[in-house]
Amino acid sequence: MYHALVGRHEPYMADVHVEAARFAEQMAWLAASGHRVVALAEVPAMLAGTSASGALPAVAITFDDGYYSLYDQARPILQRYGFPATLFLTTDAVGEPSYASQGEFAQSAPAGDRPLNWPELREMQAASWAIEAHGASHRALAGLPPAALAKELRSSRAAIAQHLGYEPRYVAFPYGSYDRHTLRALAPTGYEAGYSVHGGPATPASDPRRLPRLELTAACQLEEFRRLVATGYPSGGARVRAELRNWAYRAPLVKDVLLGLGRWRP
Repeated sequence: MYHALVGRHEPYMADVHVEAARFAEQMAWLAASGHRVVALAEVPAMLAGTSASGALPAVAITFDDGYYSLYDQARPILQRYGFPATLFLTTDAVGEPSYASQGEFAQSAPAGDRPLNWPELREMQAASWAIEAHGASHRALAGLPPAALAKELRSSRAAIAQHLGYEPRYVAFPYGSYDRHTLRALAPTGYEAGYSVHGGPATPASDPRRLPRLELTAACQLEEFRRLVATGYPSGGARVRAELRNWAYRAPLVKDVLLGLGRWRP
């Protein structure tokens, strides 16, 4: 899971924005080490054991939000290796001149990296990028009133369908934020699966409404990237914390209660 690519990571930027040279190094290693990189659309069937394209393990590459640097920098790197990718798109920002008006994450967005526009997104779609939903306004979904939650999920899906001729099947939760109401709303609003930011690999036991993704950061060196690909965790300690979290949150209602008490982080 990536966000923007940058020439050099600056202190004001969010940690999730990765230097393009580091991203290129990671993709080169995936190719050289023979890892199978698959389209995200293949993942649900692979987890269910019904995929005709092969069994696990495999890697899927995703990006969130919709930065121009994906068109300008990530796209040619991925084309070099024939890797498919998925962009979870925040639709209200499409075509805007900057991220200045796009909520609290705008201040930590890379300066000069604007949102993509619809013609660029159509080019990416033609170059084997899948465009899926990331909400309309990048609001955290947990705790939203039912009408606002439905609007976020439906309007982002409708915008992509209108401009790209494709109805998204998947949604990634902004900030990884969801609650039991979010999970219940996915199927009625047309989604087959939801993606969050949990640690660990996706497995046949994973809840398809909240599949994990591994968040790559600017500090991730190649050795850590290799561990993430191999195990789903950057370290043994991270694995223990993630497993404890997954145990505590195994029931969505339990997760909501614990978060309401302020004792656990989402």
